[in-house]
Amino acid sequence: MPEKLMYLIFSDLDGTLLDEDTYSFQEATEAIEFLKEKEIPLILCSSKTRFEMELYREKMDIMTYPFIPENGGAIFIPKTKLNLHDFEYKVIDKYQVIEIGKPHEVIKKKFQEILNRLGFQIKGFSQMEAKEISKLSGLPLEEAKLAAQREYSEPFIFKNDKYKFFLLEEAIKKYGLKLTKGNRFYSISWGSDKGKTVQILKSIYQQTYLHKTIISVGIGDSPNDIPMLKEVDIPVVVRRKSGKYQVCDLENVYYTQRIGPGGWSEAIYNILRR
Repeated sequence: MPEKLMYLIFSDLDGTLLDEDTYSFQEATEAIEFLKEKEIPLILCSSKTRFEMELYREKMDIMTYPFIPENGGAIFIPKTKLNLHDFEYKVIDKYQVIEIGKPHEVIKKKFQEILNRLGFQIKGFSQMEAKEISKLSGLPLEEAKLAAQREYSEPFIFKNDKYKFFLLEEAIKKYGLKLTKGNRFYSISWGSDKGKTVQILKSIYQQTYLHKTIISVGIGDSPNDIPMLKEVDIPVVVRRKSGKYQVCDLENVYYTQRIGPGGWSEAIYNILRR
């Protein structure tokens, strides 16, 4: 790998780096170690909360790199040597945080206004106990508790007919909010954007490493990853367990043959060992 090149790996978690059923990244362990040996930043970009992502970052031993929770709600940057001179940020715990989305309390209030107006009974995460989230998601109870600690979005389940969903979708747009479909849940947010966070982090790395040519790789598996995939140099779509690809309308995409974390590893080695 030429010394003047610097790769950034932006990666989704569920169904991509993590198995969509077991949430294991076992098949990707060697590829993660390969990235660490090469000192290539692995930047997680997920619908998960920062508390969930901290758990996986610790398990993978990639705590020195930034990460993007709740579909682009914010960028959490450990206090490292990255140059943030041109960006406004606040300090939250041990992080420098560039917030993109509105706070969860504001989103939750607006969402309830929409539901009241439509007369819909829809249950969001904020109305669920951890046990219910665990049952719906397949997460262990302790991880479900972390999933409930939302800061920039409100996930929910919608089981009504298509016409009611159309009404809900239109109302959400009218209020200026954003509806995102994940592997298991829908999510509502305000201002959050995976694509924008990727743009910002690419700029931060470029102004920190002026002598390097930044090459960004984005790895995802579902429609909510499209904004991220559109902003990288090399977009990768991981095959689902169904054998299908959920994202098929992008150009110059690397489609993995293997599934989930196995496909993730396939992409890492094939792209970085060229």
